[in-house]
Amino acid sequence: MRGLVESSEDVILLVLDTIRASTSEVHFLKDLQSLSLASRYLRDVCLPVLFRTFRRSWDISSIRSDKIILPSTLCQYVTVFELDVSATGDILLDEPTDISERLVTVFSKMEKLRTFRLINSTERGPWPALLNAIFCTPTLTACEIWDSPWRRPEEKLNQSILDIPRERTQLKRFVYRVPFTECFPRESESYGRRDKVQGPVELSNLLLLTSLVCESVEVLEIPAELALPLVDCVFPNLRELTVQGHEPLQAFDWSAIFRNAPRLGGIHLQTVHTASNRLTTRTPRAASRPSYDDFIVRGMSNLESLTLSEICGKERLLSALPYANLRTLSFKAFPLPGVTGSRWSNIHPRIPTSSEILCILNTVQIVTLSTFELSYSVDSSDISLLSRIHSSFPRLSTLEIHRLRPMAKSNSEDDPLIYMPHTLAKPGSNLRNLKLNLDFPERPRHNDWRQDDSKRDREFHLFLGKEIATRFVHAIHSLQTMQILAHDAFSSYWDTWKVTATRELIPQPAVPVCIRL
Repeated sequence: MRGLVESSEDVILLVLDTIRASTSEVHFLKDLQSLSLASRYLRDVCLPVLFRTFRRSWDISSIRSDKIILPSTLCQYVTVFELDVSATGDILLDEPTDISERLVTVFSKMEKLRTFRLINSTERGPWPALLNAIFCTPTLTACEIWDSPWRRPEEKLNQSILDIPRERTQLKRFVYRVPFTECFPRESESYGRRDKVQGPVELSNLLLLTSLVCESVEVLEIPAELALPLVDCVFPNLRELTVQGHEPLQAFDWSAIFRNAPRLGGIHLQTVHTASNRLTTRTPRAASRPSYDDFIVRGMSNLESLTLSEICGKERLLSALPYANLRTLSFKAFPLPGVTGSRWSNIHPRIPTSSEILCILNTVQIVTLSTFELSYSVDSSDISLLSRIHSSFPRLSTLEIHRLRPMAKSNSEDDPLIYMPHTLAKPGSNLRNLKLNLDFPERPRHNDWRQDDSKRDREFHLFLGKEIATRFVHAIHSLQTMQILAHDAFSSYWDTWKVTATRELIPQPAVPVCIRL
């Protein structure tokens, strides 16, 4: 106990985080709550962890009668505040200003608040009073808006009603994550796209907010369909850009991106390719071809992380490989087929074949790359592709493969176990972490959530460990962790094993796969 008392807060939190990693979140929080009741000292240790991330789920009909958001004695521990208004009892035609006023009061007591996150607002996007409250919080460095889009013309913001001086906004991270919308029926070809009402409202509001944070923001995430007009803004400190949705960017747009964000080190294009889906059209700027190419080469040479979920139409970017500083490269599809969140979506990405990926890898060799992710559809070049990975990336330490078998009805069709473990086991390989989605057609199916499938699930997970993971671990002697993608009725997760020096597999807590559409 004396050692704990003398330890700094950071050390204690590191110990608790280590314990958290070894058990489920539910059990961890229950144990922490019990521990906090043991003594005053342990209570002081546990409370910062229990309330570090505070999530308030509000039914609007009840929140107006609830005057307490969080007791003031606990506000000091909150660093992440999540507001979930998915259970609205009333239609929010008017701004809930009374809620915003109470948020201003409680934010003033949260001395360590760093992140505000609005989730699942079913009726309206962030309203002016709420934005004024969160943007003017002195300690706030991140604002995230998840699945809470502006939908109606009356939600359009302007500078007069949004009283946020630019000098008071010091956001380092701004996220507006609404990659696919529900303006059209699922059976419609336009499902998942912005319509002519919602799109302009979203774009106008994003342009206004971006103008306030562009000088300070370092991490920016926006819907792909709304990305084009935003690239004209200058982002002197932007390090990471993520766009999600339908493919908006053409080749000539990249010159503007790299010119306006000179410190950009990570680009993540999680998009679905469409022929044309632009909210606004514009023509390429007048520029000579060599000048344009110089912008591409100079900008891409600074990248440390690159995600291209759709490689079609990216020939200009791919031709600039290799990049001197690149550490992470991902060709993983978005949304990922079969993973929870995409299973019930009608948005289907085009999965490249192993031959198409092989054509790209045959032209590159990136010795700096440590992480590579890809998804592909099996064809005759499957073995050649797997053999080429270590030649293209000789210092690879983490590899994630989503291998999809078209029309396969049994695990034996295009069986990966016949050659895959030994093909990936190259002499001198430094591969330490391997993550595999082998698209098992015979995995347990959950057609009825009321049906007890626990026995079938246990048998399948034993099969994954003994018959699948063991083969890879014995073939690839450098492996330290092994993960295989598994599913249940409502979630997808990585079955995880730690590999000992004697090549034994020690099960670890499952790692959930988070796919937000």
